[in-house]
Amino acid sequence: MGPANPWVSAFPLAKNWRAIGACYSLWVILLLYDHWTSHRIGSGWWLASAFSSPLTHIGAFAFLAPLPWVLPRRLSTPWNFILGFVLSVVACELVAVLLPIIDGWFLAKGNVKFNLRKLVQLYTSLVGPAMMVVGGLVAARARSEELREASQAEAQIAKNRLLQSQIHPHVLFNALNGLAELVHKDPKAAEGAIRHLSDLLRRILVASEHVRLPLREERKIIADFLALEAIRLGSRLRVVWEWDEGLDSIELPPLLLQPLVENAIKHGIAPSIPGGDLVLRARAQEGAILLEVWNSGQPFPVHGSGNGIGVKNLRSRLALHFGNGARLSIGPSGTGTLACIRFEAIQVEFPHEVPEGPCS
Repeated sequence: MGPANPWVSAFPLAKNWRAIGACYSLWVILLLYDHWTSHRIGSGWWLASAFSSPLTHIGAFAFLAPLPWVLPRRLSTPWNFILGFVLSVVACELVAVLLPIIDGWFLAKGNVKFNLRKLVQLYTSLVGPAMMVVGGLVAARARSEELREASQAEAQIAKNRLLQSQIHPHVLFNALNGLAELVHKDPKAAEGAIRHLSDLLRRILVASEHVRLPLREERKIIADFLALEAIRLGSRLRVVWEWDEGLDSIELPPLLLQPLVENAIKHGIAPSIPGGDLVLRARAQEGAILLEVWNSGQPFPVHGSGNGIGVKNLRSRLALHFGNGARLSIGPSGTGTLACIRFEAIQVEFPHEVPEGPCS
């Protein structure tokens, strides 16, 4: 979640500029109609007053009135209310004095006689307090919306971390099961697998601290995972990278490809006696980014692979981060199975580079 717009924070009603503009236009039209029916439309000062008076009054209520309440919002309670109240009294009464003076200047130029003193007294006794109330209500509503948006952002972060935490133990357990087999069959290979597992877990721990990571970090996680699988499967696993490294700065949630790579090996390549090919692609197409995992080996299962827990988790995370801007599809492709993630690209700068491991 990016930082709040300071303009909108200081002037909460600025985001409703269309409604404010409509109110201003309607007010001007009503004044022009009144001047026309009263045969005052020929006077340039009356015409100027018809445009200036709504502007000053709407600006005072919509933008100036909430400002004294908004400025001290970072202070602790009750000092934010006390200071906001004092600033509001001073500012609103000052504006209540200026408004009739501005309007009175146009009216005086239009040869209208009036009692400016009484007009100022009327404004300071009615308009000033009204501005204070309106400004306080607008500021309170804006603060409530800020708290609600912050709560929603925190809930999304918590949900994302929950979904990611469901992946991490799963990866670890599968890796440990593979190591258990290697310890008896090939102790030396098991030693190398432990190093790869250490690199993989380090990268996963770093990934768990970020909502998004550059695509290059995802590629390194997959490389460590495949190094573990290659020790177990040997020549039965043949990996081909068709990866556009120019996309490595693209930002995406971490650990999106790992479940798809794991599924490809588990359901497609591992059950096949001769093994199979695994093709990993990252490419841009028509303003979108495509991440593809293709595997040969066992044919695509009609039921199961596309609806497993890992895939459901992945769909939930894509919906959480991208809404309708991302799509996951899994299905038969040629002599194998293709899993494809399509999403809109986001460029980022990632200052926390993951340290290179001995097997990276």
